[in-house]
Amino acid sequence: MAATAIRQPSPLAQVSAAPPQPADSAAEAPTSNLHHHEQWHIPRLLFAVKDVSHEGATKYFNTTNTQRLLHDAVIGVLETLYTHETAPTTQRSITLILRSMDGIANTTGSELDNDHKEIHFSLDYIGQLPDDRARNEILGVIRHEMVHCWQYDACGTAPDGLIEGISDFVRMKAGLGPPHWARKGDRWDAGYEATAYFLDYLCSRFGNDTVKRINLAMKHTKYTPELWLDISGGIPVEKLWDDYKTAFNLHPTPRLGPGDSEKEKEGYAVIVKEEAATPLPSKTEARLPQSVEKPLPITPTPMATHGPGMRRSRSPGSGDVWPFAADTPAAHVMLDRLKNMRFEGKSDATRYLLEFEALVDRLQPEMSDVDRKLLLCTSFCGPRMVDWYETCCRAVTYLQLKEAMQETFRNY
Repeated sequence: MAATAIRQPSPLAQVSAAPPQPADSAAEAPTSNLHHHEQWHIPRLLFAVKDVSHEGATKYFNTTNTQRLLHDAVIGVLETLYTHETAPTTQRSITLILRSMDGIANTTGSELDNDHKEIHFSLDYIGQLPDDRARNEILGVIRHEMVHCWQYDACGTAPDGLIEGISDFVRMKAGLGPPHWARKGDRWDAGYEATAYFLDYLCSRFGNDTVKRINLAMKHTKYTPELWLDISGGIPVEKLWDDYKTAFNLHPTPRLGPGDSEKEKEGYAVIVKEEAATPLPSKTEARLPQSVEKPLPITPTPMATHGPGMRRSRSPGSGDVWPFAADTPAAHVMLDRLKNMRFEGKSDATRYLLEFEALVDRLQPEMSDVDRKLLLCTSFCGPRMVDWYETCCRAVTYLQLKEAMQETFRNY
């Protein structure tokens, strides 16, 4: 998740209750409030666990050394995105907080100010990780979130997909990507590993410092497509994306719909698949209370755990998702979570949509866009969302609905 300033309770209340670290802690970085390591500025690194008896806390402490985890993550991010001369020095502290929460992880400014960062990591997510993958996944998620503590975001205007793609690029270059990551050909700004692989291609074409230059270009100026012209020597990002897809023989995921339309964008043809418009459920349906369970057109789909049958979907923070077999408790937890999702227009739509699509893709990845739109609409609640939908988006496609949501409900 990209960093946003929100208030949180004091993160240090239970630090002293944390179990001891693994035996290799002697090799860790110093713990002074502010220090430099090989000329890198390292802020104070703090740690809190909200429930040391949680299964996720046990798994974390059995696999992870917190000092080394945070110290290596800071150094790894700085080495990938900056030089000694360009690295930021304003960060004052970074706190890792393990707690029970929905989703996987997110990064925020602290209750003090935005120079004090907090990484919130779900104990529930850690607890369900396979034992043989837990350590690498914990390292990977923290490396991804640590990027958000340091990266530039074009004064808040950078595409979310680029921000998340840079984070997964750093994770990938550290060798911490999960085994199911794969190149995809949908959109350059799809985010997470899809964008990370594209950025890696650009580094091979324009130099290993390409992502460094992209990040630094977003330090003081708002995002515009001209950024890519400066990076590539005059080539627009759409052409770079076409070149990337050609180089790796990538094809977009087909969209279901009765017809195709074609439009031109900056001189490059973009094929848009249209889908049949789906009417909005009644206002009564759209305002389903939490206590009402509406039947959903979805059942968990059996999936392989390895090999070509394995599917993944994007998730907030990590992007690291393991397939769930239909007869496992995890699948039913995901189904219950999907049934209870509600969107009132009072939170960031991009994050909500990422979780919504991740759950659908885990449970029924072949669901059509028509059905996805219907399912998404049933999660709308409150007069604000219903009126917005009926006024602006009743006749649009699923993709257009998502884009409208992201444009209207953002930066909460």
